[in-house]
Amino acid sequence: MNQPTAFVLTHESDPNRRRSIASFIALSITRSIGRQGFPVVRVHPNRLERSLSSRFCSRVEVCPDFYESESALVEFLIAMKARYTAAGVLIPASDDCAYFLAKYHERLRPHFLVAGPTWAVMQKLLDKKSQYEEAMRLGLSIPETHFPRQLQEVRELAPRLQNYPYVIKPLIAHQWRRASMQGISKGKKGFRVAGAAELIEHYGRIAAGDANVMIQEVIGGRDDRLFTFLSYLDERSQPLAYCVRKKIRQAPIDFGYCTLTVSCHDSTVVDHSLRLLSGIGYHGISGVEWKLDPRTTQYKLIEINARAVNTIGIAPACGVDIPLIAFLDKAVGNVTPVSTWQDGVKWINFTQDIWAARELMGEKLLSVRQWRKSIAGPKTHAVFAWDDPTPSLGYALEFAGNIARGLVARCVPTKS
Repeated sequence: MNQPTAFVLTHESDPNRRRSIASFIALSITRSIGRQGFPVVRVHPNRLERSLSSRFCSRVEVCPDFYESESALVEFLIAMKARYTAAGVLIPASDDCAYFLAKYHERLRPHFLVAGPTWAVMQKLLDKKSQYEEAMRLGLSIPETHFPRQLQEVRELAPRLQNYPYVIKPLIAHQWRRASMQGISKGKKGFRVAGAAELIEHYGRIAAGDANVMIQEVIGGRDDRLFTFLSYLDERSQPLAYCVRKKIRQAPIDFGYCTLTVSCHDSTVVDHSLRLLSGIGYHGISGVEWKLDPRTTQYKLIEINARAVNTIGIAPACGVDIPLIAFLDKAVGNVTPVSTWQDGVKWINFTQDIWAARELMGEKLLSVRQWRKSIAGPKTHAVFAWDDPTPSLGYALEFAGNIARGLVARCVPTKS
């Protein structure tokens, strides 16, 4: 491979390897760069990951899992790059991988062009507390947030809180996506609590699996007040590509993961995000989430994702190919900045959006007609693409299997 090559790093999110795992981020990055004819090498601990079947994936390098040995992965990457003569751009496709590349940035720099921040910058983003401290230093608003260290603190804090409901969330988001936390997190990003007793009860249960949590006010208003600034900033923290998306639905419907979003313009989101990212000296792809508080009319920081987000596919669909621009900046240089995009383009995780819509319909918050209208218009899919259909086949089979298992479960009588 004599052309500059993209190396997209992912990790094993199912340690038991019972099934292949979805990686919307890696798939979107692979397609953006591969469609332009550049080689894309996926670096992953096994060959089960469904997105590896993309026709734009030039090669798969089966690597050690850094959860088993960080040093083994570092040595593997260095040895692997020696087999490729062209320039190699190393791109993380998850929180864990972004932290790993930042931690070993100096070791890897002689061998790769790393599209991500240094460890000094990443330390400002390691958890939500650090992120909020940086935002406040730069004069940006955050929600009311508390960082208890033990149950006794929560027992003392709970009766004093004035703005119920609150939400219990992880300080480090990807901790709750690990297999060891799935029985507690239930796939949610947070748990809403309506009063002091409920807060104490939920905290005790959650802290048994992850004590690094925060208690935060629930900002009112619907999901369409949640905005995400998607961008790539170069090594001088100058923006080379950015756009804005607004959330429409998520699953689970309370503090879940986005299933439907739409591109839009919002100058305040752009201004706040650029002030924050440039203020911390950020380099790389990121997603900065804000929510417009209906009480104060302030945009409050929810989180900074120091990597591409699940919905990164909306960026090239609306006219700003962030993964490609990041790759070209590192591999070629002299990239023309892109900051104009089309409003009204949607990104949908179709199978999950069906479950989200079903949940909303059950609560009489959405009708079939409203759902059909919400998904109409120009859009891109989390997995399906006409020019790259193979990855979607596995997801479709799994979805059909889930429906079949649900129907069977309803038909089997339960013991009284």
